[in-house]
Amino acid sequence: MDDILITILMFLCLFIVLFLGLPVALGLGGTAVLFAYIFSPGTLMAAPSAFFSTPWQHILITVPLFIFMGNIIRYSGIAKTAYDAAYKLIGHLPGGLAMGTVQVCTIFAAITGITPPATITMGQIAYPSMMQYNYHKGIAIGSIGAGGALGALIPPSIPFIFYGILANESIGALFLGGIIPGLMLAIMYVIYIGVRCTVQPHMGPAIPRDERFTVKEKLASVAGIWPFLLLIFFVLGVIWLGVATPSEAAAVGAAGALFINIIYRSISWQIVKDSLIFTVKLVGMGFWILIAANFFTNVFSALGGQNVITSTVLAMPGGAWGALITMMLVILILGMIMDDWAIIMMVTPLFVPILNELNIDTLWFGVLFIVNIQVAYLTPPFGFVLFWLKSIMPEGVTMLDIYRSVIPFVIIQIIALILLILFPQLATWLPTTMQ
Repeated sequence: MDDILITILMFLCLFIVLFLGLPVALGLGGTAVLFAYIFSPGTLMAAPSAFFSTPWQHILITVPLFIFMGNIIRYSGIAKTAYDAAYKLIGHLPGGLAMGTVQVCTIFAAITGITPPATITMGQIAYPSMMQYNYHKGIAIGSIGAGGALGALIPPSIPFIFYGILANESIGALFLGGIIPGLMLAIMYVIYIGVRCTVQPHMGPAIPRDERFTVKEKLASVAGIWPFLLLIFFVLGVIWLGVATPSEAAAVGAAGALFINIIYRSISWQIVKDSLIFTVKLVGMGFWILIAANFFTNVFSALGGQNVITSTVLAMPGGAWGALITMMLVILILGMIMDDWAIIMMVTPLFVPILNELNIDTLWFGVLFIVNIQVAYLTPPFGFVLFWLKSIMPEGVTMLDIYRSVIPFVIIQIIALILLILFPQLATWLPTTMQ
C-alpha cells in the first residue's frame, strides 16, 4: 500500500480511538500494534525496546521530583497565602484581584511545572473572592484560565523536560528560554486587566477604602511566601549557573519544599501521602504515554510515515517560514483535542528531522511549541483548561461564559506567539547569555 495512504489511515485511526475516549497511551500503542501487524510485523520488535529503554533515561528522574515538590507546596496552603498577599498589596487598584490572580498563578507555575494545579486551586480560591467584590465573571474566569496555563511554560516546566529528551535539547537551556516568554505573557495579562478595568470599572472594581491595609500589614503578608520564592530561585539558579544538573536541583527542591513545610508546621502525613499518590499517578500516566509514543513513532517511521510528513511540510510554500507556520497550526489543532504531554511525545520526533533539515533552532522551536500549547489550552471548543474551569465553577457559570472570558487572553497569547516568531531572541537570548 502507498506510504501516503498508510500515513493518512494511521492518523485517522489514532484520532478516532482518542475521540472515542480511549486513554492516550492505549490509543498510541494500540494503533502502532495494529498497523505494524498488518503492514510490517517485524517492526513489532520495537515494542520491547520502547518498554525497557524509554523509562530508564536519567533525566526523567526530574519529573517525579519536580511534581512532588510542587504538590508538597500546593497542599501546604501557599496559594491561599500568596493570594492573600496579592489582595493586600494591589487589591486597591482597579482589577487588582484579577491581576493578583495572574501573579499568584505565575508563582505557582514556577512551583508545579504543570497547568492543572494552578488553574484548579486558584479557581477555588480567587473566583469566590472576586465575585464577593462584584468583579465581572468574564475577567475573573479569564484571569484564572490564562494564569493557570502559564504552568506549562515557566520553569520548572515538565513539558520542557519531555520536549528536551525527545529533541535532544538541553533541559537547562529550555528552562532559561521559557523565562522571558512566560514573564512577558504574565505582564501582558496584567496590563490588559489593569487597562480594561480602569476604562470599564465595573469589570473589576477596587476594594473599598475601609478594607485597605497599612504598609506594615502588606509587608507582613509577603513574609509567608518568601521562603518558597527563595526555594524557586535557588533550584532554578543552580541549574542556570551550572552548579547542579536538573536532576540534582529537582532533588534539592523536593527536599527543600518538605523542609520548609516542616519548619512552618504546615505538613502532615496526609499531605505527604496525597502528594505521593498524585505524583505517582501523574508520572505513571506520563511514562506510559512516553513509551507508547516512542513505539508509535518507530512503527510510523518504519512504515514510511516520517518521510511523508517531512516531504509534505518541506513542500509547503514559503520555505522555512511556511514549514514553521504549518507545524504551529498542527500543534494548535492537536492541542484542542489532546493533552500537552501526548502532543509533545507524538509530534516532537516527527518534527525534529524537519527542523534539522531547515536549520531551525530546536530550542527556539521548543519555546514556540509550549506557548502554542497554551493557546490551544484556552481555545474553544475543546481546550483542556476550559473543561478544568467548568469543573470548579458554580452552577450559574455556563460553558459559553467560559468561552467568552478567555477570548481576550487567547488574542494576547497569539500576539505573544507572533512576537516570539518575529524576535527569536526573546527565547534564545537568556540561554545564550547564561550558558
